[in-house]
Amino acid sequence: MDYTLNVKRLRMKAVVDSIDGGNAPGSIELRDAERNILCTLILQRPSFHLVGDDLHLAAPTSGWVAIGGQAYIGTITDGSGNLVIDNMTVGVENEATPEHDFEIVLDSASLEVGKQVTIIQATIEHG
Repeated sequence: MDYTLNVKRLRMKAVVDSIDGGNAPGSIELRDAERNILCTLILQRPSFHLVGDDLHLAAPTSGWVAIGGQAYIGTITDGSGNLVIDNMTVGVENEATPEHDFEIVLDSASLEVGKQVTIIQATIEHG
């Protein structure tokens, strides 16, 4: 089954509307392998821009690390704390590891308590 580009774009717009819905801006939670929340980063509104049939983070987003560790999983919640997207891949992309295609790209995957981490880019692809 294949969707037309117009239908894909409408479906992805519904995803952005879900993230940006609620009483406050949505957020991205960075989690370790055991799913502990290491850092919560607040998104701006709109949180993502539609490019083709994919969503791209509107702007780099920074936050303070609450629990130190290695970020492996990303989740996105709406402004009311409702889960919108789960199990996003998280990592640092560089020329030495071009085979990785992370959905959330950080400036550093190793997070230290009290230090800032930045999401350089995030992509949500139409499946």
